[in-house]
Parts: sequence; C-alpha cells; structure tokens
Amino acid sequence: MSDLVKVYWAEASVNCTDSVEIWQEFLSIANNITGVTVINSIKHDFPGGGFSGLVLLAESHMAIHTWPELHRAWVELATCGDPAGIDDFKAAIKHWVAVNNEL
Repeated sequence: MSDLVKVYWAEASVNCTDSVEIWQEFLSIANNITGVTVINSIKHDFPGGGFSGLVLLAESHMAIHTWPELHRAWVELATCGDPAGIDDFKAAIKHWVAVNNEL
C-alpha cells in the first residue's frame, strides 16, 4: 500500500445495542476529524440489531460494523488526507470505547 493512504482499524468490546445512537456517534466522529471531508453516508440494519455503516470521504472512507449479540464493533478509517486525522480518529474511538465499554 502506498504511503499516501493511511489506514487505522480497531475491534472493540462495547455496548452497541442501540444502532441509532452508535451511528450518530460515528457520524459525529467523522465530522470532527482533521483533514477529511464527508461526502455521504449510508447505514444498513441487519435483523437482530447489528448494522454496517459507511461514511464516504473525499479522502477515502470510514466504516463501522457491529455485532450487538457479541458486544463487538469493528471500525476503520482510510485516508489520504491530513495524517492528523488518523490521530483524531484513534482518540475519538478510544474515548467511544471507554464510554461504551461493557466489560
């Protein structure tokens, strides 16, 4: 992969049973990352409560996938924008995990 694109992903043990709240939090994170421009977003709810969401960025994308029955979420940011955006994303996800941690 080129040095131009930076990718960060994390898997977390969190309470992700409220898909609306989690999605709104994820969109808020997207809107507060340095050096990224949100173009659009889409969310798909699965039977049983899990969901997948994608935020299309001018610089690439953010994604979230949840498994509420396992209290697990997977998140990713891929960007060719300002490298500080990765640090912003990491800090926001770390905070989100601390607030929503089930363990």
